Amino acid sequence: MELSVQEQIFSLLRKANKVLIVLPQRPSADAVASGLALRLFLVKLQKDVDVVCTGPLPANLGFLPGAAEVKTQIAVAQSLVVHVNTAKKQLDEISYQVGEGEAQVFLKSRGEAFTPEDLSFAAEKFPVDVIVALDAASLQDLGGLLEHHADLLFETPKINIDHKAANDYFGAVNLVDISASSVGEILAELLESFEASLLDADIATCLLAGIITKTGSFQQAQTTPRAFLKASRLVELGGQQQEIVRHLYKTRSLEQLKLWGRCLARLQTEEAGVLAYCVLGEVDFQRSGATAAEVLPALQELVENLPDYKFLAILAQLEPQTGFAVIAAHAAADPAKILNAFSAASQPVQTHGQVKYYTFPLGEKSLEQAQAQLLAAAQ
Repeated sequence: MELSVQEQIFSLLRKANKVLIVLPQRPSADAVASGLALRLFLVKLQKDVDVVCTGPLPANLGFLPGAAEVKTQIAVAQSLVVHVNTAKKQLDEISYQVGEGEAQVFLKSRGEAFTPEDLSFAAEKFPVDVIVALDAASLQDLGGLLEHHADLLFETPKINIDHKAANDYFGAVNLVDISASSVGEILAELLESFEASLLDADIATCLLAGIITKTGSFQQAQTTPRAFLKASRLVELGGQQQEIVRHLYKTRSLEQLKLWGRCLARLQTEEAGVLAYCVLGEVDFQRSGATAAEVLPALQELVENLPDYKFLAILAQLEPQTGFAVIAAHAAADPAKILNAFSAASQPVQTHGQVKYYTFPLGEKSLEQAQAQLLAAAQ
Protein backbone atom coordinates (compact mmCIF):
# COMPACT_ATOMS: atom_id res chain seq x y z
CA MET A 1 0.00 0.00 0.00
CA GLU A 2 1.39 3.37 -1.04
CA LEU A 3 2.10 5.80 1.78
CA SER A 4 0.42 9.22 1.84
CA VAL A 5 2.55 12.35 1.48
CA GLN A 6 2.27 12.97 5.23
CA GLU A 7 3.30 9.39 6.03
CA GLN A 8 6.30 9.67 3.70
CA ILE A 9 7.38 12.83 5.54
CA PHE A 10 6.96 11.12 8.92
CA SER A 11 9.02 8.15 7.71
CA LEU A 12 11.90 10.34 6.51
CA LEU A 13 11.96 12.40 9.70
CA ARG A 14 11.81 9.38 12.01
CA LYS A 15 14.79 7.77 10.28
CA ALA A 16 16.89 10.94 10.18
CA ASN A 17 19.45 11.88 12.80
CA LYS A 18 20.56 15.16 11.20
CA VAL A 19 17.88 17.42 9.70
CA LEU A 20 18.60 20.62 7.77
CA ILE A 21 15.78 23.17 7.44
CA VAL A 22 16.41 25.65 4.61
CA LEU A 23 14.61 28.95 3.98
CA PRO A 24 14.46 31.23 0.90
CA GLN A 25 17.20 33.84 0.56
CA ARG A 26 14.57 36.55 1.11
CA PRO A 27 12.47 34.76 3.71
CA SER A 28 8.96 35.75 4.62
CA ALA A 29 8.07 35.99 8.29
CA ASP A 30 5.94 32.89 7.69
CA ALA A 31 9.00 30.94 6.48
CA VAL A 32 11.15 31.98 9.45
CA ALA A 33 8.45 31.34 12.07
CA SER A 34 7.60 27.96 10.52
CA GLY A 35 11.28 26.98 10.41
CA LEU A 36 11.64 27.79 14.11
CA ALA A 37 8.52 25.78 14.96
CA LEU A 38 9.73 22.74 13.02
CA ARG A 39 13.16 22.92 14.67
CA LEU A 40 11.65 23.03 18.17
CA PHE A 41 9.43 20.06 17.32
CA LEU A 42 12.26 17.92 15.90
CA VAL A 43 14.56 18.72 18.81
CA LYS A 44 11.91 17.16 21.05
CA LEU A 45 12.30 14.02 18.92
CA GLN A 46 16.04 14.17 19.76
CA LYS A 47 17.06 15.12 16.22
CA ASP A 48 20.11 17.26 15.43
CA VAL A 49 18.52 20.22 13.61
CA ASP A 50 19.85 23.35 11.89
CA VAL A 51 17.78 26.17 10.36
CA VAL A 52 19.73 27.99 7.65
CA CYS A 53 19.00 31.13 5.61
CA THR A 54 21.63 33.17 3.75
CA GLY A 55 19.51 36.32 3.56
CA PRO A 56 18.66 38.79 6.33
CA LEU A 57 15.77 37.84 8.59
CA PRO A 58 12.91 40.23 9.38
CA ALA A 59 14.19 42.19 12.37
CA ASN A 60 10.89 42.09 14.25
CA LEU A 61 10.95 38.28 14.62
CA GLY A 62 13.63 38.27 17.30
CA PHE A 63 11.02 37.66 20.00
CA LEU A 64 10.12 34.21 18.65
CA PRO A 65 11.46 31.20 20.58
CA GLY A 66 14.73 30.00 19.06
CA ALA A 67 15.14 32.97 16.68
CA ALA A 68 18.81 33.28 17.62
CA GLU A 69 19.42 29.71 16.41
CA VAL A 70 18.94 30.51 12.71
CA LYS A 71 22.29 30.15 10.92
CA THR A 72 23.59 31.91 7.82
CA GLN A 73 25.61 29.02 6.44
CA ILE A 74 25.63 25.24 6.40
CA ALA A 75 28.23 23.55 8.56
CA VAL A 76 29.86 21.06 6.21
CA ALA A 77 32.86 19.89 8.22
CA GLN A 78 33.58 16.58 6.52
CA SER A 79 35.22 13.56 8.14
CA LEU A 80 37.68 11.12 6.63
CA VAL A 81 36.10 7.68 6.88
CA VAL A 82 38.35 4.63 7.33
CA HIS A 83 36.72 1.46 6.01
CA VAL A 84 38.00 -1.76 7.60
CA ASN A 85 37.29 -5.05 5.82
CA THR A 86 36.09 -7.39 8.59
CA ALA A 87 34.85 -10.18 6.34
CA LYS A 88 37.71 -12.46 7.39
CA LYS A 89 39.30 -10.59 10.31
CA GLN A 90 37.33 -9.38 13.29
CA LEU A 91 38.00 -5.96 14.81
CA ASP A 92 38.71 -6.21 18.50
CA GLU A 93 39.93 -2.79 19.61
CA ILE A 94 40.54 0.77 18.30
CA SER A 95 42.92 3.19 19.98
CA TYR A 96 44.89 6.26 19.02
CA GLN A 97 47.91 8.26 20.08
CA VAL A 98 48.55 11.94 19.37
CA GLY A 99 52.15 13.11 19.04
CA GLU A 100 53.85 16.28 17.90
CA GLY A 101 52.75 16.93 14.33
CA GLU A 102 51.07 13.53 13.89
CA ALA A 103 48.47 11.10 15.20
CA GLN A 104 48.42 7.32 15.03
CA VAL A 105 45.35 5.07 14.97
CA PHE A 106 45.74 1.46 16.09
CA LEU A 107 43.41 -1.28 14.86
CA LYS A 108 43.69 -4.53 16.79
CA SER A 109 42.18 -7.73 15.39
CA ARG A 110 41.12 -10.86 17.27
CA GLY A 111 43.36 -13.07 15.20
CA GLU A 112 45.42 -12.38 12.12
CA ALA A 113 46.65 -8.78 12.01
CA PHE A 114 45.13 -6.21 9.66
CA THR A 115 47.18 -5.23 6.62
CA PRO A 116 46.99 -2.08 4.42
CA GLU A 117 44.97 -4.11 1.93
CA ASP A 118 42.20 -4.44 4.53
CA LEU A 119 41.76 -0.65 4.70
CA SER A 120 40.24 1.94 2.39
CA PHE A 121 39.54 5.64 2.83
CA ALA A 122 36.77 8.01 1.75
CA ALA A 123 35.57 11.49 2.62
CA GLU A 124 32.19 11.68 4.33
CA LYS A 125 30.14 13.54 1.72
CA PHE A 126 27.29 15.18 3.58
CA PRO A 127 26.54 15.04 7.31
CA VAL A 128 22.81 15.55 6.62
CA ASP A 129 20.13 12.85 6.40
CA VAL A 130 17.20 14.91 5.12
CA ILE A 131 16.55 18.53 4.05
CA VAL A 132 13.25 20.33 4.66
CA ALA A 133 12.63 23.35 2.42
CA LEU A 134 9.95 25.77 3.62
CA ASP A 135 8.13 28.42 1.54
CA ALA A 136 10.48 27.97 -1.46
CA ALA A 137 8.86 27.66 -4.89
CA SER A 138 12.13 26.31 -6.34
CA LEU A 139 15.70 25.54 -5.34
CA GLN A 140 16.68 28.85 -6.97
CA ASP A 141 14.76 30.65 -4.20
CA LEU A 142 17.42 29.41 -1.77
CA GLY A 143 19.96 31.77 -3.33
CA GLY A 144 23.41 31.40 -1.80
CA LEU A 145 22.61 27.97 -0.34
CA LEU A 146 22.17 26.59 -3.85
CA GLU A 147 25.20 28.46 -5.14
CA HIS A 148 27.57 27.11 -2.48
CA HIS A 149 26.02 23.72 -1.64
CA ALA A 150 24.51 22.46 -4.90
CA ASP A 151 25.76 18.89 -4.40
CA LEU A 152 24.25 18.71 -0.93
CA LEU A 153 20.90 20.12 -2.07
CA PHE A 154 20.62 17.88 -5.12
CA GLU A 155 21.85 14.63 -3.59
CA THR A 156 20.19 14.70 -0.15
CA PRO A 157 16.52 13.62 0.16
CA LYS A 158 14.34 16.75 0.33
CA ILE A 159 10.94 17.46 1.84
CA ASN A 160 9.34 20.43 0.09
CA ILE A 161 6.58 22.23 2.05
CA ASP A 162 4.89 25.22 0.42
CA HIS A 163 1.53 26.77 -0.44
CA LYS A 164 2.33 28.54 -3.73
CA ALA A 165 0.79 27.36 -7.00
CA ALA A 166 4.07 28.08 -8.82
CA ASN A 167 5.99 25.48 -6.78
CA ASP A 168 8.36 23.33 -8.87
CA TYR A 169 7.80 20.13 -6.82
CA PHE A 170 11.57 19.75 -6.45
CA GLY A 171 11.47 17.48 -3.41
CA ALA A 172 11.57 13.72 -3.02
CA VAL A 173 8.35 14.37 -1.07
CA ASN A 174 6.24 17.44 -1.85
CA LEU A 175 3.59 18.79 0.50
CA VAL A 176 2.25 21.70 -1.54
CA ASP A 177 -1.21 22.88 -0.48
CA ILE A 178 -2.34 25.88 -2.51
CA SER A 179 -5.56 26.11 -0.50
CA ALA A 180 -3.63 26.85 2.70
CA SER A 181 -3.07 30.42 3.87
CA SER A 182 0.53 29.84 4.89
CA VAL A 183 3.30 27.35 5.55
CA GLY A 184 2.52 27.83 9.23
CA GLU A 185 -0.98 26.47 8.66
CA ILE A 186 0.34 23.45 6.72
CA LEU A 187 2.93 22.66 9.39
CA ALA A 188 0.41 23.04 12.22
CA GLU A 189 -1.74 20.32 10.65
CA LEU A 190 1.25 18.14 9.83
CA LEU A 191 2.90 18.27 13.26
CA GLU A 192 -0.36 17.73 15.13
CA SER A 193 -1.08 14.60 13.08
CA PHE A 194 2.53 13.43 13.60
CA GLU A 195 2.74 13.75 17.41
CA ALA A 196 0.21 16.17 18.91
CA SER A 197 1.58 15.71 22.44
CA LEU A 198 4.83 17.42 21.44
CA LEU A 199 3.14 20.72 20.54
CA ASP A 200 3.81 23.24 23.29
CA ALA A 201 3.34 26.99 23.77
CA ASP A 202 6.62 27.91 22.02
CA ILE A 203 5.89 25.80 18.93
CA ALA A 204 2.30 27.07 18.86
CA THR A 205 3.52 30.69 19.06
CA CYS A 206 5.85 30.22 16.09
CA LEU A 207 3.19 28.52 13.97
CA LEU A 208 0.62 31.15 14.91
CA ALA A 209 3.06 33.91 13.96
CA GLY A 210 3.40 32.35 10.50
CA ILE A 211 -0.36 32.32 9.98
CA ILE A 212 -0.88 35.84 11.34
CA THR A 213 1.86 37.40 9.20
CA LYS A 214 0.74 35.68 5.99
CA THR A 215 -2.90 36.63 6.49
CA GLY A 216 -2.22 40.20 7.63
CA SER A 217 -3.65 39.40 11.05
CA PHE A 218 -6.62 37.62 9.39
CA GLN A 219 -7.61 40.61 7.25
CA GLN A 220 -6.57 39.38 3.81
CA ALA A 221 -8.39 37.56 1.05
CA GLN A 222 -6.56 34.23 1.58
CA THR A 223 -7.80 34.02 5.17
CA THR A 224 -10.00 30.93 5.12
CA PRO A 225 -12.20 29.39 7.83
CA ARG A 226 -9.55 26.68 8.01
CA ALA A 227 -6.92 29.30 8.91
CA PHE A 228 -9.15 30.67 11.68
CA LEU A 229 -9.74 27.18 13.09
CA LYS A 230 -6.07 26.30 13.05
CA ALA A 231 -5.14 29.61 14.69
CA SER A 232 -7.77 29.02 17.37
CA ARG A 233 -6.29 25.60 18.08
CA LEU A 234 -2.79 27.10 18.38
CA VAL A 235 -4.05 29.70 20.86
CA GLU A 236 -5.53 26.82 22.91
CA LEU A 237 -2.07 25.24 22.93
CA GLY A 238 -0.56 28.41 24.36
CA GLY A 239 0.20 30.45 21.23
CA GLN A 240 0.84 34.06 22.32
CA GLN A 241 -1.38 35.96 19.91
CA GLN A 242 -1.13 39.31 21.70
CA GLU A 243 2.66 39.12 21.87
CA ILE A 244 2.80 38.35 18.15
CA VAL A 245 0.56 41.27 17.24
CA ARG A 246 2.46 43.60 19.55
CA HIS A 247 5.85 42.76 18.06
CA LEU A 248 4.80 42.53 14.42
CA TYR A 249 2.25 45.30 14.06
CA LYS A 250 2.61 47.75 16.96
CA THR A 251 6.36 48.33 17.07
CA ARG A 252 8.91 49.67 14.61
CA SER A 253 12.65 49.44 15.16
CA LEU A 254 14.78 52.57 14.99
CA GLU A 255 16.37 51.22 11.80
CA GLN A 256 12.94 50.80 10.20
CA LEU A 257 11.93 54.33 11.18
CA LYS A 258 15.17 55.76 9.75
CA LEU A 259 14.75 53.86 6.47
CA TRP A 260 11.11 54.95 6.28
CA GLY A 261 12.24 58.58 6.66
CA ARG A 262 14.72 58.14 3.81
CA CYS A 263 11.97 56.60 1.65
CA LEU A 264 9.81 59.66 2.20
CA ALA A 265 12.71 62.02 1.46
CA ARG A 266 13.39 60.26 -1.86
CA LEU A 267 9.78 59.62 -2.85
CA GLN A 268 8.99 60.44 -6.48
CA THR A 269 5.66 60.27 -8.27
CA GLU A 270 4.99 60.07 -11.96
CA GLU A 271 1.60 60.35 -13.62
CA ALA A 272 -1.03 60.86 -10.92
CA GLY A 273 -2.39 57.58 -9.66
CA VAL A 274 0.02 55.41 -11.68
CA LEU A 275 3.48 55.14 -10.13
CA ALA A 276 5.16 56.25 -6.90
CA TYR A 277 8.66 55.05 -6.08
CA CYS A 278 11.92 55.74 -4.30
CA VAL A 279 15.54 54.75 -4.85
CA LEU A 280 17.66 53.72 -1.86
CA GLY A 281 21.42 53.42 -2.26
CA GLU A 282 24.25 52.10 -0.12
CA VAL A 283 24.48 55.33 1.90
CA ASP A 284 20.81 55.06 2.90
CA PHE A 285 21.34 51.64 4.40
CA GLN A 286 24.64 52.57 6.04
CA ARG A 287 23.18 55.64 7.74
CA SER A 288 19.91 54.02 8.76
CA GLY A 289 21.47 50.75 9.88
CA ALA A 290 18.66 48.93 8.05
CA THR A 291 18.99 45.67 6.13
CA ALA A 292 17.24 44.25 3.08
CA ALA A 293 14.59 42.80 5.39
CA GLU A 294 13.29 46.34 6.14
CA VAL A 295 12.58 47.16 2.48
CA LEU A 296 9.32 45.24 2.10
CA PRO A 297 7.82 46.70 5.32
CA ALA A 298 8.80 50.16 4.08
CA LEU A 299 6.99 49.53 0.80
CA GLN A 300 3.94 48.32 2.71
CA GLU A 301 3.95 51.61 4.60
CA LEU A 302 4.01 53.46 1.26
CA VAL A 303 1.06 51.40 0.04
CA GLU A 304 -0.96 52.24 3.15
CA ASN A 305 -0.22 55.96 2.79
CA LEU A 306 -0.64 56.18 -1.01
CA PRO A 307 -3.66 53.95 -1.70
CA ASP A 308 -4.57 55.73 -4.97
CA TYR A 309 -1.47 54.63 -6.89
CA LYS A 310 -1.61 51.50 -9.06
CA PHE A 311 2.10 50.74 -8.65
CA LEU A 312 4.54 51.52 -5.87
CA ALA A 313 8.19 50.47 -5.92
CA ILE A 314 11.45 50.63 -4.02
CA LEU A 315 14.74 50.14 -5.84
CA ALA A 316 17.43 49.24 -3.33
CA GLN A 317 21.14 48.49 -3.29
CA LEU A 318 23.02 47.60 -0.11
CA GLU A 319 26.33 46.71 -1.79
CA PRO A 320 27.68 46.79 -5.36
CA GLN A 321 25.99 44.26 -7.67
CA THR A 322 23.36 43.39 -5.04
CA GLY A 323 20.51 45.64 -6.14
CA PHE A 324 16.92 44.45 -6.02
CA ALA A 325 13.45 45.81 -6.62
CA VAL A 326 10.25 45.41 -4.64
CA ILE A 327 7.05 46.37 -6.46
CA ALA A 328 3.48 46.56 -5.19
CA ALA A 329 0.59 46.32 -7.63
CA HIS A 330 -3.06 46.90 -6.81
CA ALA A 331 -5.58 44.33 -7.99
CA ALA A 332 -6.85 46.62 -10.74
CA ALA A 333 -3.36 47.00 -12.21
CA ASP A 334 -1.59 44.58 -14.54
CA PRO A 335 2.07 44.25 -13.46
CA ALA A 336 3.05 42.16 -16.51
CA LYS A 337 4.70 45.01 -18.42
CA ILE A 338 6.92 46.01 -15.50
CA LEU A 339 7.79 42.41 -14.61
CA ASN A 340 8.61 41.57 -18.21
CA ALA A 341 10.91 44.58 -18.43
CA PHE A 342 12.95 43.17 -15.58
CA SER A 343 12.53 39.52 -16.63
CA ALA A 344 10.98 38.94 -13.24
CA ALA A 345 8.81 36.07 -12.02
CA SER A 346 5.08 36.74 -12.29
CA GLN A 347 4.19 35.12 -8.96
CA PRO A 348 3.93 37.54 -6.01
CA VAL A 349 6.01 36.88 -2.92
CA GLN A 350 3.21 38.23 -0.74
CA THR A 351 -0.41 39.32 -1.09
CA HIS A 352 -1.99 41.76 1.35
CA GLY A 353 -5.65 42.44 0.69
CA GLN A 354 -5.93 43.82 -2.85
CA VAL A 355 -2.18 44.40 -3.24
CA LYS A 356 0.38 41.95 -4.59
CA TYR A 357 4.10 42.31 -3.85
CA TYR A 358 6.87 41.20 -6.19
CA THR A 359 10.60 41.13 -5.54
CA PHE A 360 13.49 40.39 -7.89
CA PRO A 361 17.23 41.08 -8.27
CA LEU A 362 18.46 43.81 -10.59
CA GLY A 363 21.44 41.75 -11.71
CA GLU A 364 24.12 43.91 -13.30
CA LYS A 365 21.83 46.93 -13.67
CA SER A 366 22.76 50.05 -11.75
CA LEU A 367 20.07 51.84 -9.76
CA GLU A 368 19.99 54.55 -12.45
CA GLN A 369 19.42 51.98 -15.21
CA ALA A 370 16.74 50.22 -13.17
CA GLN A 371 14.99 53.54 -12.50
CA ALA A 372 14.93 54.37 -16.22
CA GLN A 373 13.58 50.90 -16.98
CA LEU A 374 10.89 51.22 -14.35
CA LEU A 375 9.72 54.59 -15.67
CA ALA A 376 9.63 53.33 -19.26
CA ALA A 377 7.65 50.22 -18.30
CA ALA A 378 5.10 52.21 -16.29
CA GLN A 379 4.20 54.48 -19.22
